[in-house]
Amino acid sequence: MNRHLTLIVVILFSVFFSPKVLLGQQLKQNVWDNAVGPKKGSTSKGAGIRRLIGPEDMSVSDKKIMHLAKGAAKECSQALEKAIDLGIKSEEEIFSALYFPVLPLTSPLTFTTFYDDYTDEVITPIEDRYLEKDQRIVFVVLVDRNGYLPSHNSKYSQARTGNLGLDVMRNRTKRIFNDVTGFCAAKNREEFLLQVYRRDTDEIIADLSVPVYVKSRHWGALRIGFSRED
Repeated sequence: MNRHLTLIVVILFSVFFSPKVLLGQQLKQNVWDNAVGPKKGSTSKGAGIRRLIGPEDMSVSDKKIMHLAKGAAKECSQALEKAIDLGIKSEEEIFSALYFPVLPLTSPLTFTTFYDDYTDEVITPIEDRYLEKDQRIVFVVLVDRNGYLPSHNSKYSQARTGNLGLDVMRNRTKRIFNDVTGFCAAKNREEFLLQVYRRDTDEIIADLSVPVYVKSRHWGALRIGFSRED
């Protein structure tokens, strides 16, 4: 890697992953404690909407989605561990937090890693299979502990057209989703986290995430976005 590209990576890393930049405060261990606003009620209006749903308010349908999320998380965890066990990727590569900007630069920015070639081949089919399990599901994605999404569903990994409006809808892979919703999902180590929020596509949907562990280490999260009736 040349010196200029290395500098870009370092700058982007420092900007994207400072907790003070992302949340304005140091994250606490328990995600319920650091969530913006109470468990019930919107955190703000418009694009900033975010609401947490606790276990006591989960519907039967929510619990079905959680069951699917846990199943997908287990399969993704096993796939990443298999890559290490077979020597396809090293444990250091799988856990690497180096994100190399895709060139020419895209908008939003996209990144490649030491392992996303493997997840493109192995993780995307798992995500796609779970996407088809319930018609309410909007997306099923694996993200690392910083919110990086190495391999999206096939329907959201289409070739870029240069039309930002279309590309935001059709090409959402290899982005770092470090908004409050995405970052809390990625960092959460509780059994699950259920959030209702407004996406950058202007939809208000629910996001149920469960933690993903690889070799007994927290790797990130499995997120399922779905339409939820309150």
